[in-house]
Amino acid sequence: MKGGDFIKPSGKNQEGKAAWELETIRKRYIEIDTALENSFDGVMITNCKGIGIRVNPSLLRLTGLEEKHFVGKKIDHLTEKGIFAYEPITIRALREKRIITGVQEIITGKAVTVTGVPVMDDHKMVIRVITNVRDLVELNRLKEDMRKSQELLMRYQSELAALRFELMKSQHIIAQSEEMMGVLETAFHVASSDANVLILGESGVGKDIIARLLHNNSSRQGNGGFIKVNCGAIPRELMESEFFGYERGAFTGARREGKRGFFELADGGTLFLDEIADLPMDLQVKLLRVLEDREVVRLGGEKPVKVDVRIIAATNKDLEVMVAERKFRGDLFYRLNVIPITVPPLRERKEDISALLAHFLAKFNQKYNVYKSFSPEVLQILLCYNWPGNVRELINLVERIVITTRDGIIKPEHLPQSMITFSKDSPPSAILFLEQDFLREQLRSKSMRQILDKVERKILLLAFQEYKSSRKVGEVLGISHSTVINKLRKYGIRYS
Repeated sequence: MKGGDFIKPSGKNQEGKAAWELETIRKRYIEIDTALENSFDGVMITNCKGIGIRVNPSLLRLTGLEEKHFVGKKIDHLTEKGIFAYEPITIRALREKRIITGVQEIITGKAVTVTGVPVMDDHKMVIRVITNVRDLVELNRLKEDMRKSQELLMRYQSELAALRFELMKSQHIIAQSEEMMGVLETAFHVASSDANVLILGESGVGKDIIARLLHNNSSRQGNGGFIKVNCGAIPRELMESEFFGYERGAFTGARREGKRGFFELADGGTLFLDEIADLPMDLQVKLLRVLEDREVVRLGGEKPVKVDVRIIAATNKDLEVMVAERKFRGDLFYRLNVIPITVPPLRERKEDISALLAHFLAKFNQKYNVYKSFSPEVLQILLCYNWPGNVRELINLVERIVITTRDGIIKPEHLPQSMITFSKDSPPSAILFLEQDFLREQLRSKSMRQILDKVERKILLLAFQEYKSSRKVGEVLGISHSTVINKLRKYGIRYS
């Protein structure tokens, strides 16, 4: 037998069967009684006439009354004697044959939340009422504690967002879209670890910016450097010596004093391997060995050199497909792909385009000591364009037109014909007009963040004047409906 359980007797031993049933009932009673006595909530059981049968210690504690007020007494007498301010919930549940919940005020000055649950027999007649009592003050205190916790959480989240924005600003990161903010949040979160990171994304999306962010926000920033290596730009015959270094006299033309490789240069810091997919197979094997052993052997040398390096790799190619095609080593891929971060293309984060345009226009105006501005028509074209070259294409375009445009206002004829053709085939933009006077006024007295907020609010207002619907505005601006709603709330714009 386990846990004191009885084995049900078999056969025709009626006396044994009766003893077993009696013992089972006794044990069940003890279990229920123990649960009732130790319940934190107050519990009262009344019969079909509303007379108290049983109360537990918690009910006496919560009400401030004694057992004699309940057991053997009709509960409605408590109202008649002025002990309860209103008709007892128990009596209402008994009369109405349904669960009743309400607040009961007691002469002791306490107020409790009471729930009466009627128990029916097979004929739908009430045979018992189980009344549950909770301290209203305690519930209110818990609600207040929860409210304060939520307020504190919201404040911390707001402060964290502000700190991250300042951090992004200090590291020249321009982002507003939910997609890019998610990428940056992941990067900030994993920056402090030493795990290898694989950054994926099309050419020009800013993979190197994410790599630098990871290094700059880690403890390695103060211990070692950030060494960037473009694996596709190093001549194949020089790759091994560049990565692992060489000893004095290792080969003809070698430096007399030898040379440290990329791994030794990055010791204590971060080695960023850009275009990792272009690494030859033979070097992939040696790279894997370094990652596993954390040591390198220079060309012409015999003694291994210990290195402490965090690896961040990046590529615009699908390494999983390359592994399947045996063009990239699977073991190296899994070693690099500990934490994958995918940077979305600019066409999938349209909200970032206006911020990037404003930032780089201001930057190149300052660099070349000019003052150029986009016409509303140009803004409409640039915001509709799909940017196949991503952020790199945007930066190059802005710099080119700032240099080559002789007028103060950049007009559609100053843009490449391919952009104008694309905009004609694209859906209409909600950005119909942004007054130059408005922009000039903002530039005189506002920071870049404040200007962008003002412009974004104006764009949303213009969009609503034209389309009248938050969903349509989201479609036209290329952002999600939830993002539109959040921005409308942020700027206090009424929406439908």
